[in-house]
Amino acid sequence: MKAEQLTQVTCYHCGDPCADEHRKRDGRDFCCQGCEVVYDLLNEAGLCDYYELEKRPGVKQRSSVDDQRSEIFGLTDVRERLVEFSEGGITRVRFNVPQMHCSSCIWLLENLHRIDKAIIRSRVSFADKELTITFREEQLPLPELVELLRRIGYGPQLTNASGRSRSGVPHMLYIRLGVAGFVFGNTMLLSFPEYLGADNEAGLKTGFQWLIVLLSFPVVFFLSADFFRSAWAGIRSRTVNIDIPIALGIVALWTRSLWDVATGAGPGYFDSLAGLLFFLLIGRWYQAYTYRALRFDRALEDFLPLVVIRKRGDAEEPVKVSELAVGDRIIVRDQELVPVDAILREGTAHIDNSFITGEPLAVRRNAGDAIKAGGRQRGAAIELEVVRPFGESRLKKLWAEQAAVGERPAMPRMIDNVARRFTIAVLLISLGAALYWWGRDAAQVWPVVTAVLIVACPCALALSMPFAYGHTIRLMGARGLFLRDAEVVERMAHADTVVFDKTGTLTAREAHEVVWHGAPLTGEQGTLVRSIARSSVHPLSAVVHHHLKNPLRQPSEVEDVAGQGVMGLVDGHAVRIGSAPFCAAPDVERASGEALVHVSIDGVVQGRFVIRKRARSGIAEAMGELRTATRTALLTGDAQVDDGLRTIFHGADMRAGCSPADKTRYIKQQQEEGHRVVMVGDGLNDAGALAQSDVGITVTETSAALTPASDAILDADAIADLPHFLRMARRARRIVIASLGISLCYNITGVSVAVAGYMTPLYAAILMPLSSVSVVGFVSLAVWLGARRPGLHHEVVG
Repeated sequence: MKAEQLTQVTCYHCGDPCADEHRKRDGRDFCCQGCEVVYDLLNEAGLCDYYELEKRPGVKQRSSVDDQRSEIFGLTDVRERLVEFSEGGITRVRFNVPQMHCSSCIWLLENLHRIDKAIIRSRVSFADKELTITFREEQLPLPELVELLRRIGYGPQLTNASGRSRSGVPHMLYIRLGVAGFVFGNTMLLSFPEYLGADNEAGLKTGFQWLIVLLSFPVVFFLSADFFRSAWAGIRSRTVNIDIPIALGIVALWTRSLWDVATGAGPGYFDSLAGLLFFLLIGRWYQAYTYRALRFDRALEDFLPLVVIRKRGDAEEPVKVSELAVGDRIIVRDQELVPVDAILREGTAHIDNSFITGEPLAVRRNAGDAIKAGGRQRGAAIELEVVRPFGESRLKKLWAEQAAVGERPAMPRMIDNVARRFTIAVLLISLGAALYWWGRDAAQVWPVVTAVLIVACPCALALSMPFAYGHTIRLMGARGLFLRDAEVVERMAHADTVVFDKTGTLTAREAHEVVWHGAPLTGEQGTLVRSIARSSVHPLSAVVHHHLKNPLRQPSEVEDVAGQGVMGLVDGHAVRIGSAPFCAAPDVERASGEALVHVSIDGVVQGRFVIRKRARSGIAEAMGELRTATRTALLTGDAQVDDGLRTIFHGADMRAGCSPADKTRYIKQQQEEGHRVVMVGDGLNDAGALAQSDVGITVTETSAALTPASDAILDADAIADLPHFLRMARRARRIVIASLGISLCYNITGVSVAVAGYMTPLYAAILMPLSSVSVVGFVSLAVWLGARRPGLHHEVVG
């Protein structure tokens, strides 16, 4: 009987003790029907790998009168708050799911398509506790989707945006800070008889002591709740987090103080406990505030160098998407992304919403139809009217989510590993200090152990990487390079090879000279050619479009063939412009530095445009810097490399006649040889190479640059600064390592002083946020100075 009482049976799904409702299935124990149902659901879907990721990873189903009924999610007002996209039976919805707490939750929520075939894709934003699901609503209505999430223990919540202050810090944290300040101040006030040694007023002193005990209850059960919750989550998932030693310290200090007061041995350490929580919460506020400051999405329109064609009367001008206003008319060509929510005014649109839904099927839209930001036009150019400015679009979130879709593995997180081992070391040191002081001075055990647990906090470790990389992202963005996320900085820091595409990347968009070879084009023929050229985003098509001045007509059935050319119908005439084989034209020799664009109308070759392109300014200097620090290569689809570029890329690996597949194979070959590759292209004929590379950088002069394949977007005018951007990434990594050293030195010193018995828990709590402030200050200043200081030309790749 006693053995049975000592053996506690825990639930296979959630890890809670199995008590009154103990159930068994497949030889496994469950604490309630809800956990058993979730297990059955996962088992039927073949998702029992979920239980192998962590021990007892599941979330227990809990019924509450506060839970919103599933039918509520079908109401129009609620639906408008949650649904981001809904067209052609495919809906994209964003939920708040506060129950997710570990990597197992993320794995399960991103595999919902294996539970229900109507779910196309699901993506998790763990930091925001948000879940985005794309699904076929005809097969799975929104209320039923909500019910499915509840069945597996992740019921979404309808939250109010007022849960956070303007700074992004939760209001509850401010409430806790206020309560902590009140309790700390009053505890100090009631402790004055003890401080002054008022032994004559023993009754008053005892009364004050018990008042202080009462004040300690909100300290432990309200102010400390988040620390206990986080520590318990770590214990349940068999992982060590930084809140475990803090929670142990709070419990140790409180229980020892209660024992001292109850037995009359002394006043305890309630003043230190109250001060401890006050300064811990100040540290939490600082961390929440600084993490929020790293959310650069709000400044997206200031940095993202996307350009779109705005139409004013008969004139067309390129402008940044941030300059678009409601009511503006914009031109979106074949393969270009719709950057803002808009209404189709002219032309017939064939919108590919795969960026939003993951489904590549194009949807036909007619004049007057609404088109969401993120759709990609397939076909002739269309004219749109802006209904929402770029700052209100979700384009950045769509792009960021693509990082989770790719197969590229993330870099090992050096600081996460250090922090985990550090916390284990702190627990062992605390145990050793307790044993040492138990034999020397038992009264010192609790203060010393608590001081060690509190002062040795790796919060500064956790802050160093996001701050260093976050500031680097901001400074790069201000100079013309916009990164998808902080992980890209880490990959850039390890890069040792830079591969360039030629057309549209190294050559300027404006032609140096355009000459027509062939019979002079009639006005009608010029109109046909220009109308087709206008619908393509290829740089050579843009040159032809700007060179011809004929009036435009609306083409149809336009198709851009990667690496070949563009074709379509204009007033019933079949028009092709592009390479010689594409237009069935005879091959002709071309001089170095020239590009040829052949033209055929109704199957008859009319001639060719000879375009002499010039390299972008600063390319020669940039290549000179890159050669000293990295390996470089040039890939081009042209039959030969121009003499000018051959001189600039002297010593680099240059390959001509490369198809898009050849470029991808070259990148893969370099990676198999152990190199970390940065691919710089225009996102048109090199999307596969960009996706294959460790870091894909798209050089942009149009909105077509924002593709799932790209990790970064580089303003065409800033390409000469690429060596400086790579240096900034390497410096950021070295700054992280330096801040790691500073933080470890602080912790070693603090732990040593605490173990020696020279530090009280209160001083430990004061020093903990100060360590975070010092590391953040060092990182911010170092990154800023590193970005300003002219780089050394001979820099070793980290």
